[in-house]
Amino acid sequence: MELELKRVGDWSYYYAPEIEEAGIMHGFFTKESPSPILKDEERERFLHAFSLKDAILMRQEHSDKVHIVRNGDRPDSGDGLILIKKGVAGIIKTADCLPIIICDPDYPMASIVHAGWRGTVKRITQKAVQGMADLGAKKTRMVALLGPSINACCYEVGEDVYAAFRSAGFSEAVFRRVGGSLSLSLRQANIEVLADEGVRKIGDADLCTFCKADLFYSFRRGETEKRQINFVSLME
Repeated sequence: MELELKRVGDWSYYYAPEIEEAGIMHGFFTKESPSPILKDEERERFLHAFSLKDAILMRQEHSDKVHIVRNGDRPDSGDGLILIKKGVAGIIKTADCLPIIICDPDYPMASIVHAGWRGTVKRITQKAVQGMADLGAKKTRMVALLGPSINACCYEVGEDVYAAFRSAGFSEAVFRRVGGSLSLSLRQANIEVLADEGVRKIGDADLCTFCKADLFYSFRRGETEKRQINFVSLME
């Protein structure tokens, strides 16, 4: 499943057309889009552009907390949201970490997670999949979309990260050793988690935020205060 670049007004983002056609509005925004703060007038512009009633943005903690958003729920902090109400967008901010959208279009239900290395090693993606399944979604129908993130080509990590992943049951394949350097693939690690959960339909943007300076902010490139947004919602 390929992701394509689309523009709606001032918003430029990657999305999977067939998932949108199935009733799941979503996007992995580029840095050309407006600021991710989403306050006041800008927030209203965002809601209007995508025909949304509300948008939920939490304080992210690199945790494995996944919240279910029901009527009126507005979790303050965490790194994952499960959406069951139409017209409400779940938003996460990224600047190297991996944004993942998981949906069961036939239910319908969707989730979005912020998977940095700490959230990934804690298997936040597994918690989102299982949380959706507990609410009635079917793993065999689920589709996962992996957005832009720093890739193994640029994500050098230390032996402590290697030890944490291996201890948590991840395979050697999530790492790459070249000379004396060690790199981590957040994408491969989360694909392993999804496979363990029985999710086989995966769309991957396969875009590196560090390499693609024209499209994305990157924390490791020194843009420590900049973020792009990623969102998913059930269409009405």
